[in-house]
Amino acid sequence: METRFIIILLPILTLSSIAKETFAENSTQQFVQSLIEHVLLNNFTQEGPVVVLLSNNTQEDRLASLNAVQSPQTIEWLQDKSFDVMSKSSLWPILVHDIEHEDYSLDIPPKGYIIFTNPEMEDFKYNFIQNVENLKNTPYWNPRSNLIVFACGKLQKPPADFAHTVLSALKETSNIINAVLFIFTGDTEQINSYSNGSTTNSIIIENTKAIHAYTLSPYLNGACNEDVIVLIGKWTAHNTSQDNFKSIDLFPDKVPKRFTGCVLNITAFGIEPYLIVKTYKTDDGENKFTLEGISMELINLFTREVNLTPNFLEPVTELKYELLIELVALYTTGIIDIVAGLIPTVQFIKSHADLSVPVLTDTLKYVVPCPKPMKKTEEILTLFSISTWISMGLVFIIVSVLFWMLSNYPTRRNDFTGFNVLTQSFSAAWAVLLGISVPQMPLSLGTRNLFIIYVWYCFAINTVFQAYFTTYLVEPGYEPHLKTLDDVLQAELKLGSYNLMETLRGTVDLNELDDFEEIICIDIDQCHKSVLFNRDTFSFALSYFPTYLASLAGISDQSKVVCFLDNSVITLSMAAVLPIGHPLLKNLNVHIIRCVEAGLLEGYWSKIKHEVNLKANNTDKASEYVVFSLTHLSPVFMLLLFGCILSALLLGSELAVFWIKSNKCPINRSNSKCSLNTDPSIQERSNKSKLIM
Repeated sequence: METRFIIILLPILTLSSIAKETFAENSTQQFVQSLIEHVLLNNFTQEGPVVVLLSNNTQEDRLASLNAVQSPQTIEWLQDKSFDVMSKSSLWPILVHDIEHEDYSLDIPPKGYIIFTNPEMEDFKYNFIQNVENLKNTPYWNPRSNLIVFACGKLQKPPADFAHTVLSALKETSNIINAVLFIFTGDTEQINSYSNGSTTNSIIIENTKAIHAYTLSPYLNGACNEDVIVLIGKWTAHNTSQDNFKSIDLFPDKVPKRFTGCVLNITAFGIEPYLIVKTYKTDDGENKFTLEGISMELINLFTREVNLTPNFLEPVTELKYELLIELVALYTTGIIDIVAGLIPTVQFIKSHADLSVPVLTDTLKYVVPCPKPMKKTEEILTLFSISTWISMGLVFIIVSVLFWMLSNYPTRRNDFTGFNVLTQSFSAAWAVLLGISVPQMPLSLGTRNLFIIYVWYCFAINTVFQAYFTTYLVEPGYEPHLKTLDDVLQAELKLGSYNLMETLRGTVDLNELDDFEEIICIDIDQCHKSVLFNRDTFSFALSYFPTYLASLAGISDQSKVVCFLDNSVITLSMAAVLPIGHPLLKNLNVHIIRCVEAGLLEGYWSKIKHEVNLKANNTDKASEYVVFSLTHLSPVFMLLLFGCILSALLLGSELAVFWIKSNKCPINRSNSKCSLNTDPSIQERSNKSKLIM
């Protein structure tokens, strides 16, 4: 009887167990499907495509369960279900990564990655890193997009350790921190530990189906870019409520606004003023240095603003190709966080590193000698053109001769006796030209009209001359400015060349310089000092550099010695270089944009020029232009001295002539031949006066 009861009860219990397992299996399957839909549809947008990397090691086919429903235990089921969700409900394009066919590229970077992996494959970590490296080498790699890893299979270690392996590998290879790992463990052994006195024993409680969700938070609770693994969700077969995962933010902002003094390794490449190395001694007597300059200022402001501790590594301060290669080698080791300085935003650098928004925009220009101030005497002579001077001379001569001829005309001899002698006519015309009154005015209408016209002409000439002469007093004239390379070629200047120019020739078209004779300089400083101060060569450099050299020389007005051609060679944007995927890039970009918009860099540039100008050993007095200096007014005084000497000579000549004539006459001066009044008009008037008496 008991045997028959057991035989009857056994099928009932078996069917009951199968029904319970089938219900649990269906419940788990629905939960996993809902989880996949929530993750995929709520964390990827329509802005760009999503790249899918399938697992390259699938599980062996398992025995189907008695309910003939496939259990969500295999990676194939996860892949099929994910594609089913994406194809039915998503609006963004899907790109399946294929290593053998990577001859395509995307117009915009992907906004998400989905990686399927099987933890049961041999040498899992190595194979997983290789898959990520293959994905990293694609032209559409975007390490800052949302990345989801689905791992399904039997784990060889606890889920937390497996999550540390996966997420740490992502961070080490590509600085990926915006990743979430979902572990589907159909056969994972759940292990509990209990303590018994001084020993700790572990026992296996049960085999359970569970889903674990992990992420990486490198700055959690004051950590400094460390591998901090965080469990953000766990769901078992007995806890499949959808409300448990819908409230979880899978991709929060993991970079804080302020840090806890984390160390940031910084180095730079460039020359002054882009990179300025300042050394100091600590309290322990140790020599240390800081990196400053117009390309470093915004980086230093960023470290102070977010409470980071900068650790300055040895910079490259010479424009040498060998030193640049050493810097690149140091960068590839992963020690450096930021490289600043003369780093142009070119495609070659973008393909190997992340570039910030431009910190500085500068222009590569031809530097030429500035025009020299003209000599004072030369400038006075050039107040009028040669034709104007000649016309003035002709007018002066013609008017003087006309006055002399009119005064000697028979009917007008008594009308204009002051110009009877030719020398007196020239003297009177010269006096009118200088604005001095004449000894006698003409009486007749025609002669007066000529005299008035000449006075108006002299007034106009003097007004224009005085206007130009005032300009001469206020600002000295300069030689013609060099504007084009043709002007430089006519000036017979030589091209000052330095070691980095050959590299520039390979990137910039400089064939127009082939017509110039080159002079090899020791370094860029010597090359441009020769341009600015020796004025015998020309070269090209970024615009801030020659201005800084002029400030170092103590020149307050740099525009007097720093001049450029009108045409620029190329305009470059300088940026900071960070390793690909560095988490600080977004915060750094926001900081740089705000500082540039506020004009902080221009204020710092003015501060640098003022500081080096004050520290200059010699101050160039020539750059301090004073209007009424003795040097400036010396031509005027020389002209006055020449006039005084000429007047003294004329006075001496007149006295000598008078003395000679006096000695030739006898003591009795009644003789008409020895009379001093030799002028016929004077003698005629004297004779008339005698007749009247």
